[in-house]
Amino acid sequence: MSDYIFEPTDLQRIVKMHLDAPLSERFDRIAETLEAVYGAHVQRQPEWIWSNAGGIMCSMNTLHVSPTEYMVFCGTAVGTEGHSGRHRAELFDIVVNGELQTFAPDQFEATALGAGDMAHLPRRTSNGSHLGKECWLLEYGRGSILSLFPFALGDTIFSTQDLTDLRKTMADSTRLMWSEAKIAVRRKLRRESRRAPRLDLIRESSRDSAEYLKGARESN
Repeated sequence: MSDYIFEPTDLQRIVKMHLDAPLSERFDRIAETLEAVYGAHVQRQPEWIWSNAGGIMCSMNTLHVSPTEYMVFCGTAVGTEGHSGRHRAELFDIVVNGELQTFAPDQFEATALGAGDMAHLPRRTSNGSHLGKECWLLEYGRGSILSLFPFALGDTIFSTQDLTDLRKTMADSTRLMWSEAKIAVRRKLRRESRRAPRLDLIRESSRDSAEYLKGARESN
């Protein structure tokens, strides 16, 4: 079994399942499927908050945070661009709506990704990123997540000074890390292995059935 809970290709498959839904419903449907597949490892936070990092201003809704993985919805209604950062973690951005463009220092034409496509930023690499109008992403990162916090919070601390959203970001991250710690301790005390995700829910021909997913959530 992988050391990680999530696999990028499975997350991409989940996003693709719901691309025909109206944008206003798409996030709820994706989150519900994530919760059905991964159980308590996905806990969508009730509020969207601002994220400013590398010059990119997005709104963000947190789904999972642990020392080795994180997952958020993020995006913009008006468009934004900036530096990806160079990290000790690898990042995967799956386009939920709109267009994401990226480029490297020696790249003279942008790489454009549309709904359902996935961008990958390997560890210790960087790019320029442009999120077009109404570009929304499911972002997943894995590796040294704690090392990302200086980048993720630097613009907020030293530029926008939005202490309200700084507090909310730290509260969400702490709450979800504590939840993952409790799951790990409970599993260790019971001498159980980590429960495998319900990947059958996204591979069955009936995966689009609301009743099918509802039954799966109730069984978790």
